[in-house]
Amino acid sequence: MRESIGGTWLLGFVVLFIVLFSAFLAFSINYTKAFKVKNFIINTIEENDGFSEYSGSNISAESDETLNRGGSTTEEKVYYYLRKTGYTTTTIGVDKCEEDIQWHEGGYCVKKIATSNGAYYKVTSFINIEIPLIWQTFTIPIKGETKVLYYTND
Repeated sequence: MRESIGGTWLLGFVVLFIVLFSAFLAFSINYTKAFKVKNFIINTIEENDGFSEYSGSNISAESDETLNRGGSTTEEKVYYYLRKTGYTTTTIGVDKCEEDIQWHEGGYCVKKIATSNGAYYKVTSFINIEIPLIWQTFTIPIKGETKVLYYTND
């Protein structure tokens, strides 16, 4: 009897280790994806010398060909990348953006900050972690800034 109870405890420890290791892997994959999205947005803003916004009514209704055409706005390029990589956080960032920072379709925030030398942008992407056993959702912001842009196009 003693050996069967010992085997049960060992099995419990193995299952706990597997669950914790899987949770760590899931978190690190989501964190990496949000970090890559933030870096892509920053690089796109710097390449386009500013953040030009989409002028249409609903960017999520546009086709991939329309979003990826030459001469598109910065917001269209970013939304196409988000759609292509599967970064879908369309609603979590709405109330998580800081004050006076504009939320964009796709789940990220961008704010232009003017200085005496030029302007730079604050970019925030989000990780959305849902824990089903305790019915909790955690939203973690990933923040970054562009370099100072001396001539902006927006």
